[in-house]
Amino acid sequence: MNKPMFTLSGVVIHVYETPKGVNKTTGEEYGGQDKVQIMGFSPLPNGESMKEVINLTTDQGSALKKLEGRSVSAPISFYAPSKGQVSYFIPKGHTITPEGNAGN
Repeated sequence: MNKPMFTLSGVVIHVYETPKGVNKTTGEEYGGQDKVQIMGFSPLPNGESMKEVINLTTDQGSALKKLEGRSVSAPISFYAPSKGQVSYFIPKGHTITPEGNAGN
C-alpha cells in the first residue's frame, strides 16, 4: 500500500453519514457515505492562525465515533471535482491515528 503524501492533524469534532436518496431522472442511488469533520489550525501570512474544519469522506465512520473530541493525525488525499471546489478523503486502507493520551 502506498503511503499518503499529506497528513492532517486536528480534533475530531463530528462523525456522520450523508443522507441517502435516489436520482429521480436516472434512478441512481446516492449518499450514505461516512464523513468525519476534523478541526485544525491554518497558518495565516501575518503569523496568526485560524480554526478550520475539514470534512473527509471515510470508510471507517462507526470506528471513528469513539475518537470524537480527541486529537488525531489523518492521512488525506484530495481532488477537485469542479473549478473552485476541493473534496477531501481518507484513502481506503488508511486509518486515523489518535495523538497523545486518552485524556486529550
